[in-house]
Amino acid sequence: MNDNQKKKYILFSPVGTHDPIGVSKDKTKVSEGSMLHIIRHYKPEIVYLYVTKELNKNDNRYKIAIEKFHPECKKVEEIYGKVDDVNSYDAFIDEFKNCIKNINDTDNKNGEYEILLNISSGTPQMKSDLVLEVITNNIYLTPIQVSTPEKSSNFPDNFSFDLLDKIDINKEENDIRCTVPEVLSFRRVKIQSQIESLAERYEYSSALTLINNDERSKKLFSDDLIKYLEHGALRMNLQYDKANEIIKLDEKNYNNECIEFIEYYYVMKIKQSKSELSDFILRMSPFLTFILFYFLRKNVAALNRVLENINGDKKIRVNASPDQNFIDYMNKRVKNLQDGDFITFYILISMYDFYVKKNQKLNTIIGKKLLDELRAIEREIRNDVAHKMINIDEDFIKYKVKMSSKDILLKCEKILKSVFPEFDTNYFVYDDINKSIREVLQK
Repeated sequence: MNDNQKKKYILFSPVGTHDPIGVSKDKTKVSEGSMLHIIRHYKPEIVYLYVTKELNKNDNRYKIAIEKFHPECKKVEEIYGKVDDVNSYDAFIDEFKNCIKNINDTDNKNGEYEILLNISSGTPQMKSDLVLEVITNNIYLTPIQVSTPEKSSNFPDNFSFDLLDKIDINKEENDIRCTVPEVLSFRRVKIQSQIESLAERYEYSSALTLINNDERSKKLFSDDLIKYLEHGALRMNLQYDKANEIIKLDEKNYNNECIEFIEYYYVMKIKQSKSELSDFILRMSPFLTFILFYFLRKNVAALNRVLENINGDKKIRVNASPDQNFIDYMNKRVKNLQDGDFITFYILISMYDFYVKKNQKLNTIIGKKLLDELRAIEREIRNDVAHKMINIDEDFIKYKVKMSSKDILLKCEKILKSVFPEFDTNYFVYDDINKSIREVLQK
């Protein structure tokens, strides 16, 4: 137990009929009860004793025993239970939870202590509820189980203060009866379920927080789980390259030109599926603007000098065009158009309208009807989301544009597929990420 002395502990312990000592009927055998034996070997600086009405002897036997064998203990406090039916499995759940929270808030604000729970004293119901706390509580708790001296049932209670001197100190020091049971397997099941649920909702950052907030939880799962969660969190944040530095998936390969648009579309798809519709609608404009910008530069050579892409900023230099008809057309379509203005989806549609008359091939790739529909959606909904304090839900969208958010997503998917025919509409990389997470959770 030498390692225990390097740590600082708080003990929360119910007291049972064999605390602080167990005594045989003939008083020839005296041994430490579970509470006292834990104190001997873990040397907690702070002890909280949970005492039921039945075991409140009004003689300070518990404090006196602790002071005798562990005088360095800084604080011993008794908590007097309010539960009447000590045999009820539900009776202690709230009371123990509140006790542990108060202890942690009062004496462990800086997290310098490890909180021990004595799961060997008290009624079976108390022990069961304390084990449940280890499994479910977000506070780091360590259960301590103490076997009886004869590795069998303990002696009946026959306490008197003079019997404290009859404890065989050498035997209690050398016969260490404390163990930390493997109840963490139950905690793993609980956390595993939470992680799976969060991953299915694409909340990888929340799953990482769940694990990282508890050092013990990190040890319950493989390092690959952390990597997949970090990969998913980075991709949701559009950090594709960083995600692949952590772990590379065996996924569908797209060229560098289209991967940026596909990754952005995936996030839009997730936002729509989770009914985060304000965010989904706000993401529409940059998605449509950037993809049409890319399409026009690739398919209309005359626009390469008009459409500027400087460090990600999309700007227009309309007067750089050698076609005066184009310049006049754009100035009519877009009021107060100035060189250096940021590109909008509407500006790009205006350019498309001018050149599609000269080159009908453009219309066979991205139809004018689709662009007009998307522009109408952007005009009717996006500005409301960006500039008004309103709630966006399916009813609002249907009222505005006579279609659902799913319909809008499919139109965005259609323009993506038009520009990048290699895009597989049946493949969704986050399905692979979640499948990998489920697999490592089963290991």
